[in-house]
Amino acid sequence: MGRSKGGGKGAFLAMAGLLASTLIAAPSGARADTTEELLDQLKAKGILTKGEYSKLKERHAHEKAALKGPAVAGAPSGGNGRYVTALDKGIGIRIPGQTIVTKDNGVVSVGDVDVKLTGALIFYGMESFKANYQGSANQLGKYGVPNGGANPYANYPGTTAFGPYARNYGVLGGVLNGQSSYNNSNSIRAGLLPSNVVLSLATNQMGWDLGFTVGAYFGGNNVDPGALNANSGGSPVGLGTPGIDLRQVFGTIGTPEIGTFKIGRDLGLFASDAILNDFALLGVGTPAGNAAPGNTTLGRIGLGYVYADWLPQITYTTPTWNGFTLSVAMMTPLDTLNSTGDSPGAYGYPANVVYSPYVGFSSATITGQDMPMFQGRLKYVGQLSPDVKLTAWTSGIYQQHRSEYGDAIVAGYSTVNGFLLTTPGEKFSSVGVDGGMRIDWGGFSVAGYGYWGSGLGTTGLFFAAFSPDGSARKSSGYYAEAQYTFGSSPYVPGFLSGDRFTIGGSYGQSFLSATAYDWTQPYSPYLLKSNSSAIGFIRYKVTDWASIQVEFINTKSINQSGGSITSNALAGGTTFFF
Repeated sequence: MGRSKGGGKGAFLAMAGLLASTLIAAPSGARADTTEELLDQLKAKGILTKGEYSKLKERHAHEKAALKGPAVAGAPSGGNGRYVTALDKGIGIRIPGQTIVTKDNGVVSVGDVDVKLTGALIFYGMESFKANYQGSANQLGKYGVPNGGANPYANYPGTTAFGPYARNYGVLGGVLNGQSSYNNSNSIRAGLLPSNVVLSLATNQMGWDLGFTVGAYFGGNNVDPGALNANSGGSPVGLGTPGIDLRQVFGTIGTPEIGTFKIGRDLGLFASDAILNDFALLGVGTPAGNAAPGNTTLGRIGLGYVYADWLPQITYTTPTWNGFTLSVAMMTPLDTLNSTGDSPGAYGYPANVVYSPYVGFSSATITGQDMPMFQGRLKYVGQLSPDVKLTAWTSGIYQQHRSEYGDAIVAGYSTVNGFLLTTPGEKFSSVGVDGGMRIDWGGFSVAGYGYWGSGLGTTGLFFAAFSPDGSARKSSGYYAEAQYTFGSSPYVPGFLSGDRFTIGGSYGQSFLSATAYDWTQPYSPYLLKSNSSAIGFIRYKVTDWASIQVEFINTKSINQSGGSITSNALAGGTTFFF
């Protein structure tokens, strides 16, 4: 009996330990008080001696402490796995996963959900100096309206044939066209990047990595929505309001073995790495429309690359293989845009130039699409040595356009009926390819990029891509950049060392070729030939989140006959990322 009694007590003791361990493994909200109560009851009933009770209590305390795990740096942590923590950029929140039994006895497993909130505050003070119009770009048009109509000022005393408010023809499609040659302009505005808040979620369910991202972007200045929505020119008048550019909303699903699928609206593939690796990205670049600023400046858009744009898409990206990834995508097709404006009439042109009847507009507008836009990219990212990182890429784009009823595109000219519009359904194609490379070596970085396209357009996708008769214009461009960030050195003052002080420079050009049809029209001498800019900047990182930057920008637009517009700008401001 003594053995039986001792064995019984041992069994109770073992059971108590097992129950304690089981309860410790249970969800923390239910286990803490229950385990304490069980041990207290076993001691009260005499099942546990004082020593056994103390030993189990001590073991329980150690197991609870171990279950909590290490504390998250800089944040409170609890035993339930929830925590909030400051990241290198943004704020992270982890919500622990769980297994849920549904009412029909099904089981749903949800992994940990990581929530990340990032954002930026970006504003610059900008002084854009008055433009200098030279050569044919300085040719005067009628009272500021170059495209026809009687001159209402012709009978006014002391006026010229062009009237007192004549304007320069300039460079049709140039990034400086229309900028004042009389006054400087000043603004407080966003840089190439607008201020933003981006929320992203990530989890794993049933072996699949899932993600969701939504981003809202704010320029800060009053908007005047037009064809480019909030990216049209601003409205610098009282009682105006800024716009919210909800440019980014997408989800992802994939595995490390299969790759990743993305669906939603995000940055396109073609030319995306050109902008993401552009050293001018954190600055201002060319401040087009500074007198009435919109959401952002141009940066180097249209001055070295065509803007990738944010497009609804379905994209697949392969797993990384020796540093290489391949992405292919179907995207929402876009219309072509007449970004060069109406065609000037013959009035006021050099007398020795003879043109055929002018069509009235300078670029075709094509709005029909019966298939997606296709884009693809091959990219490599790798360490050539511990101090040298190489990023290289090439990408392509293709879209088929079809003429629609009422599109501004002509098929010919009749002396009886004038210009004839193209029959709806006619097909036109846009293609483009690019390639670039960036090398980071210690504090020194260099980048180079180039592109070519037919029917691709300039500045934005399919801007001025086709002549009025549907002929595809060729376009191309490039940029070259370098920057240096000072590390710790006995030759560098302490406040500049520690990877805080960066100097850099950038130069780029974009070209647009006139077609044979263009040269039959009176707008041809004034049509854009090239946009270029040179940028120099100094950046100082005040903290890990906040930087200040000063930038000088020289921009030049040249038309097909050699006329030019030149302007300089000076900017200084802050980029505050969290």
